[in-house]
Amino acid sequence: MGIDSVQNRWMVLVACMWIECCAGPSFGFSIYSQAIKTRFGYNQQQLDTISVYSSLGVFGGILSGLLNQCLPAWLVLLIGSLLNLAGYTIVWLFVSGRLPVPPLWELGLFTCIALSGSLYFNTVSLVTSVNSFPDNRGLVVGLMKGCLGLSSAILSTVWKVLFPDSDGSDYLLVGAIVPSVVAFLLMPIVKKCEPDDCKNGSSRTMQNLALAAAPMVFLAVFFMASSFWDGHSLQGDRVKLVVTLITIAIPLYVAWKASTNERTSIGNKTVLVPLTTQEDSNNFDKYVIIECADSSLWRTICSINFFLVLFSSAVAIESGGVTINNMNQIATSLGYAQQDITIFVTLISASQFLGRFGSGALSDYLLSNFGVARPILVALAQLILCCGYMLIIIAGTFPQALYLGCIFIGFSFGTNWCLSSITISDLFGLHHFGTLYNVMMMGNPIVLYVLSVWVAGYLYDIEAAKQGGGQCKGSTCFNLTFIILFSISMFATLASFVLWWRTRYIYRKRMDN
Repeated sequence: MGIDSVQNRWMVLVACMWIECCAGPSFGFSIYSQAIKTRFGYNQQQLDTISVYSSLGVFGGILSGLLNQCLPAWLVLLIGSLLNLAGYTIVWLFVSGRLPVPPLWELGLFTCIALSGSLYFNTVSLVTSVNSFPDNRGLVVGLMKGCLGLSSAILSTVWKVLFPDSDGSDYLLVGAIVPSVVAFLLMPIVKKCEPDDCKNGSSRTMQNLALAAAPMVFLAVFFMASSFWDGHSLQGDRVKLVVTLITIAIPLYVAWKASTNERTSIGNKTVLVPLTTQEDSNNFDKYVIIECADSSLWRTICSINFFLVLFSSAVAIESGGVTINNMNQIATSLGYAQQDITIFVTLISASQFLGRFGSGALSDYLLSNFGVARPILVALAQLILCCGYMLIIIAGTFPQALYLGCIFIGFSFGTNWCLSSITISDLFGLHHFGTLYNVMMMGNPIVLYVLSVWVAGYLYDIEAAKQGGGQCKGSTCFNLTFIILFSISMFATLASFVLWWRTRYIYRKRMDN
């Protein structure tokens, strides 16, 4: 089979799904955070500073968005593979003791490089898939973001099978090798789709997209259910890995059938070109509910609507990120053992998928049939996030509430990631989508720095000092932190309601048309 026979939009979609399934090693920060803390003697503020450095990789993500507009997708993936491999490998060498203890800024720098590599994967997968299926952008973005959300569960399963007795540092080695190798192997397949050929068979397209996504939904539910069987069994982890590999291979058959049908229906017409032109990009704008399709990039960035998207997404996503990054210390402060941490990581990862994919598909349905604007769904997701924070607060009295809190926060975290991305494409078009997506993420490091270092880390260290230093024990370690997170998330919810009010007539035009 020649390379041209697999370079159609359906095979490209599956390739992007596989890349995204490995592209989120940073979501497993809580797996190796205790190893970092122990190895370097960091307090909680210093540890949270490292998590902030990782979010600074977003600035590399902006470059990936710009490069993706002018370079072939395979070259952008190659750059991302090299950054990911170099960054995580060097961090692994530091944490595993194979290199001398670095200054905090140096460890943070390589963590930042590692995450920027992942953002190259995300940018290529997201932009390529949306351009290939512009009429189904909600479903496609949800699927891509969902696979990214599942990646930490998949990578942690690989890590537990390969390194069953590891303290967490070897997860970094898995994060260095697996995403880079997968992206390197698949980059010859990933190319951009010609817009005019993406309109073919919309009803059949939706059906095939649902069939391609169904195995991933099953995998997310499987991960959530399997978290509650013997979570520390090597045999169980091997079974999970086999089921995972089989499940993620199933969309390949769906893609083969769908591409065969499309080639037949359009007379075997070639559906891919190496690059989309400016004219092609403008053609996409007719799929977008947008007031001014030809707005300049700078004018868009300076608009009030973009600021509201940026503010609400940064607060909601990074307040959830604080929880995810500190899950190791949250769980241990409530009396859970270190080996239980992967259970919470898996729950968050699986619920992220359900939030990312479910919100994309549901928002498309509600918009198409009832004219429901996406910003109102973002606001509802942020209310769910607030409920998750309350559940963690009461986990000090009812420890089992932590499981439900992880599910709520993971679901809302994934939903906000997905809907914020789609809202940008709704309101500002597809031509600058990759760049705007990464600009939106620029607010994340600032919010994460304040909330992680000067709220969660600072308050944790104060409580730990009251208890004589070392690890903090009890619900008081994070209660005040989550009260603050609850409060600011309500402000993000208010911003989403304001955005909905400002743009409701734009979405109403979709129904009128």
